[in-house]
Amino acid sequence: LEYYQQALAIIKQVGDRSTEGKTLNNIGYTLNAQSQAEIAILFFKESVKVRESIRNDLKKLSREEQQSFTKTVADTYRTLADLLLKQGRVTEALQVLDLLKIQELEDYLKNVKGSDRTAKGVELLEPEKAISGQLLAISYEKIPELNRDLANKIQQLPKSEINKVPDYLQKLPQGAVLIYPLILDDRLEIIVFSANTLPVNRTVAIKKAEFEKLIADYRADLRDYTSIDVKDSSKKLYDILIKPIEADLKLAKATTILYAPDGKLRYIPLAALYDGKQWLVEKYRVNNLIAYSLFDPDSKPQANLRIFAGAFGGKGGETRFRFSGLPATISEVDRIAAIFTNTTKLIEGEFTATATKSKVVGQAIVHFATHAQFKSGSPLDSYVLFGDGSKVTLAEINEWNLKDTDLVILSACETGLGGSGNGAEILGFGYQVQRAGAKASIASLWTVSDGGTQLLMESFYGNLQKGNVSMSTSLREAQLTMIRRPVKQGEINYNHPYYWSAFVLIGNGL
Repeated sequence: LEYYQQALAIIKQVGDRSTEGKTLNNIGYTLNAQSQAEIAILFFKESVKVRESIRNDLKKLSREEQQSFTKTVADTYRTLADLLLKQGRVTEALQVLDLLKIQELEDYLKNVKGSDRTAKGVELLEPEKAISGQLLAISYEKIPELNRDLANKIQQLPKSEINKVPDYLQKLPQGAVLIYPLILDDRLEIIVFSANTLPVNRTVAIKKAEFEKLIADYRADLRDYTSIDVKDSSKKLYDILIKPIEADLKLAKATTILYAPDGKLRYIPLAALYDGKQWLVEKYRVNNLIAYSLFDPDSKPQANLRIFAGAFGGKGGETRFRFSGLPATISEVDRIAAIFTNTTKLIEGEFTATATKSKVVGQAIVHFATHAQFKSGSPLDSYVLFGDGSKVTLAEINEWNLKDTDLVILSACETGLGGSGNGAEILGFGYQVQRAGAKASIASLWTVSDGGTQLLMESFYGNLQKGNVSMSTSLREAQLTMIRRPVKQGEINYNHPYYWSAFVLIGNGL
């Protein structure tokens, strides 16, 4: 500890902010290992403060320094959130989880600046502020005493200070409930927050490996439209993820779930969890978030819906692009144009990246009926395919002008579950679209059959045409239409969640 403190003094003198953040982090881990939780939290908070302050200057660092910076920061946030929850400091943990979401995008995209809301890190409590200036002078022998003293002072604080909700969280819409799960090695934590209540957490004792196995099994059943086990695997996850917070949802009179999934939960749709009688979407609207600090509850969709719709059916695509053809995409955009006459269409060879980039400007909805692929690892490996064979990667989407766009839809995405992926590629698409100016996006977590996609999209746009209907409500109603669709003998069973649950909305669809 003394070595780290000496190093910290020198680092502060030379102004090396990146190393300062890492050193504060190392001290936090050392103190946590010695069961000095309150002091450890303070050092982790100081580390977060330093790291968030230099996020906007990341491009000034060398590539090696950037990689070193991003590699350890997400772990810091996860550890800090874990410690805060163990201390019952839920509001602070919620703020840390927001930073974690943004940091995981930084790891993936290498270009995430966060926002004014995240730049300050996590606020220090008054007792923490009182000793933060003494961090360099704390002697090893006095740490336990100081930790006890800090713990006592925090416990004596008025609940109004410990649970002080940041301004941006106070704008949560009525009827909306924020759900932040956190997957830890030994348990699952679920933070729930709604307007006029304080954040609470519910703890489920389950090992990370066991939980991720349930997620993988459930996704496999979802993707198999012949599976008769999907309700069983869905119920298992419902009992872990939703049942512990059922009373909280009821107390909040919830109608909408604002959901910020963690890790491999990003690969499955919350809407298709099953309680034994109903799918979750039959009870609530579900709106996925990147992070609530990036969510603007005040933005409203346009009344006049101008639409751009592009389709690549893949004539010859099987050999040229190693993708199977999507013949129904042409009729998909034709039906959109039939519902909304104010639609600009580009089909097959005319549907190029260059032409599309200029045509989407000023459009309320941008609809891509073409292959898109999201991969963990590099954003350069995730892309949208156009009719002339050109591709736009995830890293390039933010360069488009979508500032007047309410919604971007990718109706034939493919994401892969497995390896070390944490789903950042899915959030990455949503974030890049928002960074380009759009309010929200809809993407599929797997490629649905042409008929299923066409049916859902036709219903979705039909709902929008009614007017005064939000994006998330339109999607929910389209999904309910498929769930309740009568199944005749010999016909496809569109009630199966394979067909209706793949599509998730990310951003502000309210």
